[in-house]
Amino acid sequence: MVEAPEIAAIPFDRMKEQVEREIASYLEKRRHPDDIALPRISFEKGVARVAFSIPALSDSALNRYIGVAKAHLDHIRIHAFDEGYYALQALNRNIYKTENVFDNLKIEFLGLSSQFRAEMSKKGNFSQEEITLVVELFKSAYAQAKDDPLVRLRRLGASPFIDNASVDWSYIAGYDEVKRKIRESIIMPLQSPEVYDSIARLTRKSFESNRPRAILFEGPPGVGKTTVARIIAGEVSVPLIYVPIESIMSKWYGQSSQNLSQIFDACEDLGGSILFFDEIDSLAGSRDQNMFEATRRVLSVLLRRLDGIDSVTNTITIGATNRRNDLDAALVNRFDQTIRFPLPNEKERAAIFGNYATQLSPEELTALGAASEGLSGRSIRDICEFVERRWARKLIIRQVPASAPSFDYYKHSIRAWLEEQAG
Repeated sequence: MVEAPEIAAIPFDRMKEQVEREIASYLEKRRHPDDIALPRISFEKGVARVAFSIPALSDSALNRYIGVAKAHLDHIRIHAFDEGYYALQALNRNIYKTENVFDNLKIEFLGLSSQFRAEMSKKGNFSQEEITLVVELFKSAYAQAKDDPLVRLRRLGASPFIDNASVDWSYIAGYDEVKRKIRESIIMPLQSPEVYDSIARLTRKSFESNRPRAILFEGPPGVGKTTVARIIAGEVSVPLIYVPIESIMSKWYGQSSQNLSQIFDACEDLGGSILFFDEIDSLAGSRDQNMFEATRRVLSVLLRRLDGIDSVTNTITIGATNRRNDLDAALVNRFDQTIRFPLPNEKERAAIFGNYATQLSPEELTALGAASEGLSGRSIRDICEFVERRWARKLIIRQVPASAPSFDYYKHSIRAWLEEQAG
């Protein structure tokens, strides 16, 4: 049997130059963000290696990568297929010969929840077909990133929450007036948009939507503003896109406004979503104060996308703040409504304790509600978790069966918490 001729290897320097040139050209043509890094290409101890970050390692992305590999290699096998680590191994051209098979090209995909990457390594230099495979894998990864709104949002620092059905109003004790306003101003328009549009057509000379596009949640930390946003998204079955302001400003300084606009674009491409800005006062403070130019451009984008020539139509924007007076006046005017989240009253605090201490009697819960004046729902939750940890330690030391903490443990913990906050 005639042996297949050896495939010529490309010298390392030429390989490196070709990969970097083709990928740089691809990124420039696609107008991808500047923060996408070129591959890291090295040759150490006789092994050539190419590694680059990839934006996703989902099942669909992995199937796509495997398809690209099969299109460029005659014979490959799955070397590993575990959670967070997937590897493909190129076989010899004569698949019945297994000598030195691990010297051939190996393709690895790594990562669990973030920082995904692909690595290709081979003893010696790559062939032209293997170089082409490297470039096509990179293109496949970032072509999808350009087209998939959820992938784009994650790359831009936002956190999409798709399945919010497990979070419902039982997480928020009390707040009946807040819940009523939210149902009337946000949930009902999203669930029955045709009713609102019909009324607008009957009442206005020129039709324009009367449904809210931007809502401001105002209240101290820990009163449930973020949780309520998730509940809303779950009730109307749309994604919640959470944008932590600190990650925007630290990661995108100098490019913040451009990327913020891309977040709005990606939300629109989803066809309907809730965009949630936490601590929006940090992003768009008053122009009456000293303001960096980068922050001024970010504010300009917000004003334009909330109610301007580039305003969004499929996205409900919710901004959360505990310092409403620090917001720019023009931005406050862009919000259709402000919903105030006060600290819970005595009855509501008792109900919150009831969510985390179901073993206590109604009388004991009422006593805890009275003893916790000034505390937020998050503080009450933290106190209950602290009690549970102290109680678990006590049971372990005494080597006794598991039981629920006593009322006195909660009462003493509230007192200690308040004393600590008072300094």
